[in-house]
Amino acid sequence: MVQPTVKCEDYRAGRRLLGLKQRLAQDGLSPEERRRLEAEIAELERELGMD
Repeated sequence: MVQPTVKCEDYRAGRRLLGLKQRLAQDGLSPEERRRLEAEIAELERELGMD
């Protein structure tokens, strides 16, 4: 069986990205919180080469 080779830091960043996107999808966020989440998501996507 082939084991995927993902660095721990990439895995953690991916899980964090997922959590941030789920939070962003929630209702009731203030515009300030929404901007902060969007900026953090964009940064993580850049780090992971997803931009």
